[in-house]
Amino acid sequence: MEYRLLRLPLSLRRELKKPFGRVLDDIRELDIESGILICVGDRVSADALEAGLEPKIIVYDSRIKRESIKLPSSIRNHRAELVEVKNPAGYLTPEAFSALEKALGSDLGYKIFIEGEEDLVALAAIKLAPLGSLVIYGQPGEGLVAVEVDGVMKGKVDKIMEQMV
Repeated sequence: MEYRLLRLPLSLRRELKKPFGRVLDDIRELDIESGILICVGDRVSADALEAGLEPKIIVYDSRIKRESIKLPSSIRNHRAELVEVKNPAGYLTPEAFSALEKALGSDLGYKIFIEGEEDLVALAAIKLAPLGSLVIYGQPGEGLVAVEVDGVMKGKVDKIMEQMV
């Protein structure tokens, strides 16, 4: 599928600061029976791997709260196909969509390194993930957010993306 460059307008920033799903303090609170797990963010990706979970995709940028960090060994040592993608802060690039699409269409696990910022990639993950998937991302100062991908959530993401220019 073809995707265009999407820019987050100032008018949507407040709405996107609100969690899209359940807010949890600890990744071990997750109840994952089946389906695809996608982790967006360095902390949640490292926490998932260290808790013994097996995400289909992890997305990270070696930054937490906009500060550069040393890549956690759990991510560095995670055996998965590595894809590097440019995605500037405040944008969703066609490259980010393509990397997620490739990963979701593969039998392999993927780790997607974002040069730029990975925050908005959670939206693309929700849009592209099959129904029944779980997308988790960090919520600064609150914990992690677990988003169960269903038709309602996909519709919400589509409406947001329609407002991105």
